[in-house]
Amino acid sequence: MKSQRRHELQTNELADALGRLIERARPHSNAIAIGAGLVIIAIIVLIAIPLMRGRAEAAAESAFALAIQAPGPEPLEHFLEQYPGAVPSPAARLALADRLLASVAAGMVDTADPAKAQTALAEAEGLYTDVAAASSHLVPLARTGLALVALERGDLDQGRSLLKEVTETWPESVAAARAKVHLGMLADYKPVTFSDEPLEAPTPPAVEKPAAPAVEEPETPAVTPAPGEGATPPSEGEPAPTPDAPAPPAGDASVPKG
Repeated sequence: MKSQRRHELQTNELADALGRLIERARPHSNAIAIGAGLVIIAIIVLIAIPLMRGRAEAAAESAFALAIQAPGPEPLEHFLEQYPGAVPSPAARLALADRLLASVAAGMVDTADPAKAQTALAEAEGLYTDVAAASSHLVPLARTGLALVALERGDLDQGRSLLKEVTETWPESVAAARAKVHLGMLADYKPVTFSDEPLEAPTPPAVEKPAAPAVEEPETPAVTPAPGEGATPPSEGEPAPTPDAPAPPAGDASVPKG
């Protein structure tokens, strides 16, 4: 009986304590309800944000895959405008810079307007710089791109220095292999010097004149010498001397008998 009575007293004390607690909490019931609602909202947000973030990242990766496969710089520019802070953004900036540089090197930019080429090079340089600062694993490729921009501008010393930096700092990287190729091309490059002096006409090669054909001189006919002074002219009936027969000596002619 005593134990039962003791149990009843404890039950009554617990009920009284709960009643007093409810009375005290009643003026703050609105705040408690609001707090409970905020806790529920926080739990929902903590669950929903990763799901939403996962969907946004998936959408950005899908858009980047489409942009990187499309030709020209415009698809990548559109992607960066639509997803400026997405995970693939550094890779998209690097790819866009490569395409701008390639368009200048291949002469796809209007060469009649040098300002357009310089604008494209400046944009590529800015993108390479941003990539080098934002993504540590893309720094070697970005530095290689800056070297190629310098070479395209004609600054061979700056370009060669950056390429050597890449090969020495990241010797096992893909960028180092690419830099070595360009360094090899620079080793075989011989700059063309220009001068304001007028060009001289080239000297024509010496041409040997053909030898004149030999001309045979005609033989001079033999001339019969004139008879000397005191020589007896040939008489009638005597044959005149010919070139082949010598004339008889003077004084040997027979005198006709009287």
